[in-house]
Formats: sequence, C-alpha cells, structure tokens
Amino acid sequence: MDYRYALYKCLHSLATNIYWPRGQFDLTLAAGKEALAQAQALHLGDELWFPLSDIAWVYWSTGRRELAAEIAEQMEQVVLPGSLGEGFTCCLRAGLAEPRPGFLTAVLPLYQCARSIAEATGDPGLNVEVRLGLCRSYRAAGNLAAAAAWADDAVAVTFRLNYRQFQAVALIERARTAIAAGDPLSALTDLESAIALATQLQAGFDLARGSLYRAALLFAQNHPQADAAWAQTVRLCQSNGYDFLLGQERSLVLPFIAAVLDSADPRLARTGKELYEQLLCAVPAPLRVEMLGGFSVWVGANCIPKQTLRQRRAGELLALLQTTQSHTLTRQDVTDALCPEKDSDAALDFYHHAVSALRRLLEPDLPDRRFACRYLDVDDERIKLILPAGSTADWQEFAAAFRAKDWETAVTLYTGEFLPIFGAAEWTIPLRQDLADQFEFALLALADSRFQAHDLTACLDLCRRVLRHNPWQEQAVELGMRTAVELGDRITAVKLYQRLEKVLQKELGLAPQKELQQLYAAIRRQSFQ
Repeated sequence: MDYRYALYKCLHSLATNIYWPRGQFDLTLAAGKEALAQAQALHLGDELWFPLSDIAWVYWSTGRRELAAEIAEQMEQVVLPGSLGEGFTCCLRAGLAEPRPGFLTAVLPLYQCARSIAEATGDPGLNVEVRLGLCRSYRAAGNLAAAAAWADDAVAVTFRLNYRQFQAVALIERARTAIAAGDPLSALTDLESAIALATQLQAGFDLARGSLYRAALLFAQNHPQADAAWAQTVRLCQSNGYDFLLGQERSLVLPFIAAVLDSADPRLARTGKELYEQLLCAVPAPLRVEMLGGFSVWVGANCIPKQTLRQRRAGELLALLQTTQSHTLTRQDVTDALCPEKDSDAALDFYHHAVSALRRLLEPDLPDRRFACRYLDVDDERIKLILPAGSTADWQEFAAAFRAKDWETAVTLYTGEFLPIFGAAEWTIPLRQDLADQFEFALLALADSRFQAHDLTACLDLCRRVLRHNPWQEQAVELGMRTAVELGDRITAVKLYQRLEKVLQKELGLAPQKELQQLYAAIRRQSFQ
C-alpha cells in the first residue's frame, strides 16, 4: 500500500509540477490517468480530484471541452464542500461556460465560491486561477476595465508570491486584455516579459502563446521583426504539437498567412505554407443550430448576428442543409427550394451568392477564396455541410427525445414552432408540421402519465398546453375533463367542453365526438344532483 500510494503521489506530482508547467500535455495526461488509476485502486476518494484536475485542465487547454466537462462532472462527485478541490472545480466549470449573452450571471457565483476557498486556504494556485478566470470572463463579456483590473491583480499576486509557474500566464492574459483595449505598447511589453520568463522555465506552451500574440501584434504594426516572430511561432507549434493553439487563435493567424502565402520571398512563403498546414490540422469548432421558436446559430462560443443570417439568404441555406439527409444538396435542389421563381441564369447567380454568403457567415475570418471553408464542401453542382464533432441542433435533440419516449425532455426541448422566421417557405412546412404533431403527442403522453400518477394539477396544466397548441384536440379535452372531475372542479370540466364545442363549430362546422358529448352530459347531470 505504501509503495502504491507513493507511486500515485509521484505520478500526480510529475503531472502537476513538471509536465504541466512545461506544456508537455501528452505526458501530463498519461501521468494523470495513471495517477487516477492508482488512486482508484487504493480507494482514495478524497484525493481523486487531484489527478482528475490534471486531466481536466489538459483537455480544457487543448480545446477538448466536452472531455473536460465530463471530467468536471466526475470531480463534482468526489470533492468535499469548501475544499480546495471544490475551488478548482468551480474554476473549471466557469472556464467551460460558453461566453454567450448573460453568461457572467452563471460564472460569477462559481468564481465567488472559488475565491472564498482560495482566501480561506491561502492556496497560491487557486488564488491566481480565480483572478485569471475572472479576467478572461470579463474580457469575453466586453468589460475590459474589469478584465484589466483582474489581470493586474493576477500579475501582482504571482510576483508577490514568487509563483513563477503562473507569472508568464498572468502577463499574457494582461497583454491580451491590453490588445482588446487598443493598447499595443503595453501588450508588447508584457509579452516580451512573458516570453523571457517562459524561456527561463522551459514552459513550452506559455512560450508558444506569448510568441503567437507577439507575432500577431508586430504584424498588425508592420514591424520588421514580424516575419521572424511568426517563423518562431511556427517552430514552437510544430515541435510541441500545439496545432490546436493556431486553431484557437485563427483570426490572428490568417491575416499573416494571406499576406505571405504567395510571397516572392521563398522564406516567407514557406512560413505561410507551414502555418496554413498546421492550421488545417486544428479541429473546427462545433455548430449549434437552434430552430425551434426562432433561429440562432453558434459557431463554437460565437453567436452569429441575426443580420448576418439574413444576408443573401445564407441563414436559410444553412437551415436547409442542416435539415437535409446527409446534409448535401445539388445546386438545383437549392434553387428549387429557395428561389423557384428565378430563371436559370438568375438561379445560378443566386446560388453562388448564397454559398459565398454562407461561407462568410461560418468563417468570417477567411481572407479570400484561397482558403477553404472547413464547414462546406462546394463545387458548381453541389454543396455539403460538414458538421464537426459535437455539433447539435435543437430540433434533432427534440426528435431524439421523442423517439426515446422521454416525454418530459421532449416537451422541455420544444420551445416553439420550427423556423417561424421562414414561415412562408414551402420547404419548411413538412418538418414544421411533423415536429408540431410530435410535440402534441408528447404533451398528451406526459399528461396521461401524470394522470396515472395522480398528479392531477400537472395533468390539467399539460392538457391546457395541448389546447393552446391545438384548440380542437379532443383527447386533451377529454383527459382534462376527467382530471378536473377528479379534482372536484366540474366547472372547469364543463368550460373545457364548451370551449371545444365553440371552436369546432366555428372553425370546422362540426360537433364534438359522441363519447365526449356523453361525458359532458354525465358531468352536467352530476352537477345538478
């Protein structure tokens, strides 16, 4: 037992104190996983979060957010309230939050909890991580003053505590905030200091990040050292396997590549080509398409503006592709669906403009047509939408819940009719009706399950939801009437029937089915007895 515990501690120490600071992520991951296996074998429940944290932060840093989220869930199961483990788990959870509108409301309580634990324990790592996380969150939310304040605090804490492992990281985050605030001179000063520190500590990842931001900054200023800085960044990413970093900072990398890719200087052209080849290795961010009750598209953490979705009908083309089997359409399919009234020449022109607009919508940072869109495979005759791993669509999630007969989840996921923004488009009608019918069925099924469980109030509420969706749904009226009677509320039962009778007569010229009439008559008789 002593040997195995010592082995576990050694592996964890290697991961945390040696491999991680040096940016050796593969070794960190291997040591962390082996440490976790040893801790599990020894039933070290209170200590499992240590190797789990090693693993989670590797996944987070390298952009594997789904895996990081899975590990975060495991950490939540084993950390004790108020413990150091809970503090780091809160930071991880906050770091995984997508920077969407209002996301600060979710992350600030997490950082507050972590900060309280950091102050109580005095742990330098947690103290710094809280400040760095708050800096990133406020910067993502556009509050640069708050971001700068937390960055200054993080830098001050790392130097006061002589916490060298995080000094370069803190300087880099302050530099990124200065860049966002339009202060390139301050940013460059911090980046130079971060690069010097990272070089001393052999911190490969910090060195690569600092070099990348410095190269982008020098290039934006037309500095003569920009080319050499980019060449250094290429070497660092190639030698350490940091292709993902280029993908994370794609908007900074692409302008330089576009400028030098066809350069007459073979050295510059080679640098641009090598950067582009590395960039192509980076996995694109997943797409999130929400089409129930509205229309929103997310590329990773970035929400595409509504006005962009409407340009050249790019959003409608994306929605059409997303809902098509194999996500592939011919040019004729596109024009038949989106512009059936146009002649062949006008339809061809429409197709090219819509495809070009969709390309810019999905990857607005692409400089020109030399750079392929990673989400589209296009030629003159067909277009295919390429969905990276982790891509989702709300209507598909709803449909999956419906197929699984998970009525409660299905009802929750259906937030409105399918693509109301394109209500007049014929191609939307069949799917819109199918989904609406499924929603109605799920509501009825859930209402029936509530009735069987004798949760009568919930059942009646669900019946009313069905009737708001479809006022002449007779099954919902019948179930609602029976439920109301069970609740001793015959007045509601009568009103449900009378409202249905009125709607059917007005809209369809029909009377309720015979069985429902008989139920109504029976309730009326009981009411006067």
